[in-house]
Amino acid sequence: MRYSILFALLLSFTSFGQKNVFVHINPLVSGVDIQLNTVYTALDGKTFKLDHFDYYLSEVLITHDGGQTLNLYDTIYIVKDDNYLLYLGNFDVTNIEQIDFSIGVPKTRNTQTGILAQDISTYPEIHPLSFQNPSMYWGWQAGYMHMIIGGYSDGNDDQIPDVYFELHNLGNQNQQLVSLPVNQTNTTSDQIDIYLNCNLEQWINNIPLSTVGIMHDEIGVNKTIMDNVQLFPVFTLATNAETIELKENMIQCAASENQIFVGWSNFTNLKSCSLIDQNGRVIKEMTLTENEGKLNWNAINTGFYLVQFTNTQGQIIASKKVIMP
Repeated sequence: MRYSILFALLLSFTSFGQKNVFVHINPLVSGVDIQLNTVYTALDGKTFKLDHFDYYLSEVLITHDGGQTLNLYDTIYIVKDDNYLLYLGNFDVTNIEQIDFSIGVPKTRNTQTGILAQDISTYPEIHPLSFQNPSMYWGWQAGYMHMIIGGYSDGNDDQIPDVYFELHNLGNQNQQLVSLPVNQTNTTSDQIDIYLNCNLEQWINNIPLSTVGIMHDEIGVNKTIMDNVQLFPVFTLATNAETIELKENMIQCAASENQIFVGWSNFTNLKSCSLIDQNGRVIKEMTLTENEGKLNWNAINTGFYLVQFTNTQGQIIASKKVIMP
């Protein structure tokens, strides 16, 4: 599995041609960033708000440098409303042309019939197929839930979401394939970022949220919502993907005694600074209002991290590596 070799790959930064490849899948509703317990309007005109939205992404295939392929079929990620950065690994690539992936848990690992399936309790805690909150697992026979969504919808057309809904999708036939062209962002000399959008209004297209109630199954609306991944533009290339000027010299980082210190200067339109661990998870994040300043994060475990700055358009404008000894 990628977890056993990930840290070794991350440390090989000086290898010729090697690039760290990240995928960002920004969750949106009609172009607006998703936040839980915030009211949005679906395509049918009814308002809704979410209390959870999570899905599995797996079996990544990268096409690069004139049609070469990089098969990452053993990859499995869990994507959440507030954690949607995926670290693919460190590879000898220059130009990424296309990305393919599956939505859902692969058949090989989903149920007891899968040739690579194992009891959920045997996975490490940090593994995507381990226990989650909310739960993404329905049992050894039924398998994992590929996508879960829950919240409130407007039941009486008064624009107030007041009727609870919950769709937790199962089924070993409901995994869906996605294929997208790539307009990569060369964030630094050894980092490539791919920016995609997950358009929730398209994923729930033709789903009557105010009347579905609570459904945990693999048929009916739960099949429809997974079919929507193929029928509608649920996953799209971000329109703001572009080459970003190298700005590593505008960041200062230091790590010692379980603390990471960050300083920055001479930026414009800053939005946030994030600390990302070696599994691609955002473990710290701070909203920024000043274009120069300092901060420090405490209780940081040993390992490799990325410090990334984003602007008000949601683009990464600077990135720097730091290792906690």
